[in-house]
Amino acid sequence: TPLIYDTEMQNAKVLYPTERLLSHFYAHIFFEDWRQDLWSKRFVRDHMRYVDKLMCAAARIVRAVREKARKHNATNTDGIFDSMHIRRG
Repeated sequence: TPLIYDTEMQNAKVLYPTERLLSHFYAHIFFEDWRQDLWSKRFVRDHMRYVDKLMCAAARIVRAVREKARKHNATNTDGIFDSMHIRRG
């Protein structure tokens, strides 16, 4: 379903997508001028980052899960695991 950028959306302080996005949000934004499209996507790529504290915490969690996967299966020396993100509410 296309999302039309109208006056209501332009005046909104926060935008919430009504569809599930299974890719980066900026993959769903269309720019008439390809140069603006490229600039915007490069800006997101180069300047939008999670804070280091959050990334370090995530790395510690992944390390712990890999260790648990190794203990669960002795042949899994790389600690490979599968995960799924489920939101409720």
